[in-house]
Amino acid sequence: MSLTPDLIRWLRTAAARPWLDSVSAEPPGDADLLSVLTRLRRHLSPQQAAAVVETARLRQRAADKFPTTAARMFFSASLLQQASPAPVAAWTARRFRGQPWVGDWGCGLGGDSLALAAEAPVLAVDRDALSLALVQANAIALKMEHRIWPVWADSRIPPAHPPAIWADPARRGRLRRVFDPDSLHPPLHTLLAQRDHIPNMGIKLMPGLAHERVPPEAEAEWISWHGKLKEAVLWLGELCEQPGRCATLLPAQARIRSTGVEAPVEPPGEYLFEPDAAVIRAGAVADVAVRYDLWQIDPQIAYLSGHAAANTPFTRRWRILEHHPFDLKSLNRRLRALQGRVVAVKKRGSPIDPEAFRRRLYRHDQGRPLVVVLTRVLDRPTMLICEEKS
Repeated sequence: MSLTPDLIRWLRTAAARPWLDSVSAEPPGDADLLSVLTRLRRHLSPQQAAAVVETARLRQRAADKFPTTAARMFFSASLLQQASPAPVAAWTARRFRGQPWVGDWGCGLGGDSLALAAEAPVLAVDRDALSLALVQANAIALKMEHRIWPVWADSRIPPAHPPAIWADPARRGRLRRVFDPDSLHPPLHTLLAQRDHIPNMGIKLMPGLAHERVPPEAEAEWISWHGKLKEAVLWLGELCEQPGRCATLLPAQARIRSTGVEAPVEPPGEYLFEPDAAVIRAGAVADVAVRYDLWQIDPQIAYLSGHAAANTPFTRRWRILEHHPFDLKSLNRRLRALQGRVVAVKKRGSPIDPEAFRRRLYRHDQGRPLVVVLTRVLDRPTMLICEEKS
């Protein structure tokens, strides 16, 4: 079913609360779904019963993104998918501290509005009635209704000119994900055109944002959460700390900027380092190498190496046992000699499908856990055999 604004408003009523609390305490899986719906329909309309079950299941799914508040919040499946994890939203909201008030253009279910409201009053704007019903319900549920004002409007035509805005344009088309910033809703160029009246902006964009789309006066920040790249953000005006590109890794709050430095290129040493995806997207791989006395193993490949087990928040690390020119028979001979059990095949700069390739490898069920890395070293196809743990 599809949730509607009327159903969201009903879910907030005293009549709905006991049913929602009961089902949310133990959301039904697919196998139990029909029996739970049948039981609820003895007391509720089919639409109300479905709304209770869907909300309970979405709350369970939302626990990863909203670990402390999901059990009290309201969601739709599509808006939950697009929402930033609460800790990421809290990180970006910090830049608005000290602003007298903030506009949230494209507020969705209100995740960013809630984070922003901890820093400044928020005008939450969306042209989708369900989004506005959700942001209002979530503001009330988390006792932030005095800090968040939902407004129906099209963010292409601002209903007001706040001193700063956070914009989260829709990143999905009807049939497929959108990758071009000017195919967003609203397009990036439309948002940037508002700078005549609203100079201070944070614009949440897709992680694959091309470097050439970053205005020279803007700061582009790529943000990862527990090693997963979540979003890129353009910062403009007073919200820009320093023009250029940077990577932020959460929850460590580790940051590094791309400076254009070049890393040395040498064959692998004792350790292999894989930079976080945010570091790679920000173009800061060489900056990590220089900071931690590492080098690239190929000028076009985002793998680093070093002789020491450098502790860096910007990379994962494995100890290299061996490396050889790529050859499947040779690899299986070495795995047999090592009594190896390949737990992962990683690749960068190789056309091979890792899972299909893994099935062709020697395996000792009780053997030493190993990681095989397929990549290029000094422009030659190479295989590295690494310990699973460094």
